[in-house]
Amino acid sequence: MIPLIPTSTRTAASTFVTTSVDRWKQRILGASWSWVVVSVLGVATVIARSPGVIYTGLFDRDEAFLTVMGGVVGRGGHMYVDVIDRKPPIVPYLYALVQQVSVDMRWVRLLCAIGILLSGVVAVAIVDRLTGRRPAALAAGVLAVLGTAMFLPADGQAANFELWGLLPASAAVLCIVLARTSRLPRWVHFLAAGACVAVAANCKQPAVVMFLPVLFEAVRVSGQRVRLTLATIGGAVLATLPLLLVVDGSRMWRWGWADNGDYLAGGISTSRALAVGAGLTVVFALFHLPLFYGVWAAVTRRVRIDPMLLVWLVASVMVLPIGLRFFGHYYQQVVPPLAVITGVALASAPRVVWRLVAAATAVSTIALVGLAFVHPADLSNFTAIGRHVQRTTAPTDRILVWGALPDVYVSADRAPAGVFLHGGYLTGNWASRSTPLDPSVARTEPFRSRWSIALADLESAPPAIIIDAARPGTDWAGYQPEKYPIGALMQRCYTREAVIDGLPLWRLDRQRCPG
Repeated sequence: MIPLIPTSTRTAASTFVTTSVDRWKQRILGASWSWVVVSVLGVATVIARSPGVIYTGLFDRDEAFLTVMGGVVGRGGHMYVDVIDRKPPIVPYLYALVQQVSVDMRWVRLLCAIGILLSGVVAVAIVDRLTGRRPAALAAGVLAVLGTAMFLPADGQAANFELWGLLPASAAVLCIVLARTSRLPRWVHFLAAGACVAVAANCKQPAVVMFLPVLFEAVRVSGQRVRLTLATIGGAVLATLPLLLVVDGSRMWRWGWADNGDYLAGGISTSRALAVGAGLTVVFALFHLPLFYGVWAAVTRRVRIDPMLLVWLVASVMVLPIGLRFFGHYYQQVVPPLAVITGVALASAPRVVWRLVAAATAVSTIALVGLAFVHPADLSNFTAIGRHVQRTTAPTDRILVWGALPDVYVSADRAPAGVFLHGGYLTGNWASRSTPLDPSVARTEPFRSRWSIALADLESAPPAIIIDAARPGTDWAGYQPEKYPIGALMQRCYTREAVIDGLPLWRLDRQRCPG
């Protein structure tokens, strides 16, 4: 028999709950707006980024590339001199900065999470300025933060280039929105917007399209178009100048921007690429359904969206197919404009829409964050060869991994030799290429000049070990080192020692090549 609770006790309990709820309501309503924004977005950030902050491994290969670049820079090397990659310099230097404190990837992802939190704050500020509706502004911020986690684990949790660029890209939009009502001269805000675009583009090149919404806003201001355009360009120049203190400007231009023609031109067939892109776009839309409410409301004319926001969205979308390579994390830069547009639409939406958006957000977040907890990406399958290299080489020795497996460098904890981290620079074999290129490509430009750089480094300081990652069954199967100039060096100076983790390991014979 279930004992009955006395009426007086039930009344007291009910009164206690009601009083507690009312007390919390008063605290929230009485709290400053800034405190509410930071608190709510802080909770959203913890939910969205917790898998990455807890997981100690690597979520994707770009994290491995960045870890290696950060290690080279942290040991006194320079981007585009001691290590060359297509990426702009800001993110590798951020990795190097964190690695001075700890090499644990969780610290890198924690710093990235703080940037995502701040990008959410920026989204709140944009919608608040445009609509004056704080609940809608807060919703936009939450969507901007949670939206970064509505991807498969490798695309949502890795501290990737795209995620680092979200804050400066969103800040550029906030600058031009503030310019509309600020007491400061408009050109000051456009100067800041141009600087933000430059920072975003030096996190990830496609963010350079953020110039489009900024310049679109500039030409809408009658009588100040030239001044504001020049201010935008001036801000970008001023923000780029400090980078030139740590990197060589001409090298940064060559490797980060100009010398990427073979990467952009080479890949899978156009029809297959477009099919992959279409599939990824559908997946992205399904995962991010709540963020598409604003677009739907604009198309159905339920709300009028500021044209500048639409330019922001279109610009972010139009860079996705460049190079006809589609990866899930490329879509990260579409999240902020979608979140802001949906926030604007929610400002005038009925309660039922709020409930649907909240429910869809909860479902997508729980499913994808939960997936990241139970099934994170696993790039730890080269631990055996990493331990072998650590046991048989000195910490100052360099190694060369032929192919594109930067996680071997991470596992071995050794600096890379040969300058180029990715064998695509020397073979033309970039990700998603459908058929192997003929080795004769190494005798043509730009590959010939790249080989001269790589071989000069290898001849001056031969790596202690060369690891052949041109494995059967992978997209490097047709690129064995003996087909390329490096093969002659290996035959002359190296002895095949073992096969570990499926990778042949060649050790330097110091009697034949003392180095």
